[in-house]
Amino acid sequence: MLISIRKLFGQRIRTLREQYGWTQEQLAERADLHPNYIGQIERGLKNVSLDNIHKLAIGLRMNLSQLFTFDNHELPAPSSRITQMLQHCSEEDLEFLMQHIEHLLKWRQK
Repeated sequence: MLISIRKLFGQRIRTLREQYGWTQEQLAERADLHPNYIGQIERGLKNVSLDNIHKLAIGLRMNLSQLFTFDNHELPAPSSRITQMLQHCSEEDLEFLMQHIEHLLKWRQK
């Protein structure tokens, strides 16, 4: 499963905001957006419009293309992605998955 572009963009906005040492409220003021909306963007919950992407670029003092320059370190490691997915599983589902993982690992070692 690939990370969604919303989450990736949100992580990028958070990284840039934190590089300035700003709170979400400070970025919201500079970008003329609501602080709650900034939080939703950073969590990947909002599909941000072009108008608001432009506002974010202005607020972050950069051009649009810089908002979409993603570094590999911003992508979560596969193990953390697995951990995130497993947090939402029931005990029954976890047991089912463990059995299949063990089976796959044994098959792979042959």
